[in-house]
Amino acid sequence: MKTGKNSSRNPVPALFLIVACLLSSLMGAATYAFVSKLRMGPPSVSARSLLPSPPGENSGSAPNNSVVEEKDSGRNPKVRTSRSSPPALPEPDDFHDSVLQNTLHKHFPLTPEDIDLLKKTLEKTQKAVHGPPPVGRAVSVSVSLDPGAPFPEIHLVPGIATTITVVDATGAPWPIEDVIVGNAKSFPVKRLSTGNGVVVEPKNNVGWTSLALSLSGRGTPAVIRLVDSDHLSDTRVTARIEARGPNAHPPVFQEPRPQVSSLILSFLDGIPPSSARALPVRGTKDMEAWTFGSRLYVRTHMDVLAPAWIETISGPNGMKLYVFSPVSVITAAGEDGEKKTLELGEKNG
Repeated sequence: MKTGKNSSRNPVPALFLIVACLLSSLMGAATYAFVSKLRMGPPSVSARSLLPSPPGENSGSAPNNSVVEEKDSGRNPKVRTSRSSPPALPEPDDFHDSVLQNTLHKHFPLTPEDIDLLKKTLEKTQKAVHGPPPVGRAVSVSVSLDPGAPFPEIHLVPGIATTITVVDATGAPWPIEDVIVGNAKSFPVKRLSTGNGVVVEPKNNVGWTSLALSLSGRGTPAVIRLVDSDHLSDTRVTARIEARGPNAHPPVFQEPRPQVSSLILSFLDGIPPSSARALPVRGTKDMEAWTFGSRLYVRTHMDVLAPAWIETISGPNGMKLYVFSPVSVITAAGEDGEKKTLELGEKNG
């Protein structure tokens, strides 16, 4: 009896259990319905739209969009348009050729024909800037140490080195003790190991200066004018001092000091005046002859024995110049001492 009273007095626990069961059932059903409506991924993307279409499917329709029909548990069908399909990958050979062409165009934008045109244009431009090559020559200049004497002039071309060798009246080397140049920046000068020569390397196309050479045993320097030129280069210059130097051999008898003109030096250099007439020489190749005015000029390394000459002068390397009255036969001795009879002029008959 006591038990029946207690159960009738406490109906709350049983009612609470019933209500909790009903709420759990309702929440489970709602959760299942909500979860079933969820879809993975963006709303406009379906697994079917991401797969490539098989051949022949959707023929005649737009290639970029696919239509998907979806039924949702008895409701009206839903029509959705999928995202554009990705472009198809190119063939491997086409892809390789495209990459190669792009790389060549990026790093080598000019064709071989374009490069040849640029090279030819550059060559023509450089030739126009520099002009034709200058004329080089070997000359001798007479340098006087007397007061009031004019200074000889030599021509230099930028890019061409000019050597100046100093000899005395007998052709012997005259040592140089010191070198002074007025414009050392435009006309740099270096001394040669021979002791009697210098080399000049001009830098400018236009300019001039003076070169002073202090000679051994002489208090007066030899002065030469240096002038830039664009067409004429005195590449090898022999500066002849009109005096006997320290290396000259003492003469057997006293000779008057020779006076050498620029005309004599031009024949000694082998560059006679244009009006001089060359004569053929028969009997040797080591002799040149010209007639100029009333004189015969003979240039040779040989020692002339006959006839008697009017004037003679020696140059560097054993070259000699003899001045005669007009003759047709000369007797000379070669380096081996052999005596030869040489004929000058055209052969008669």
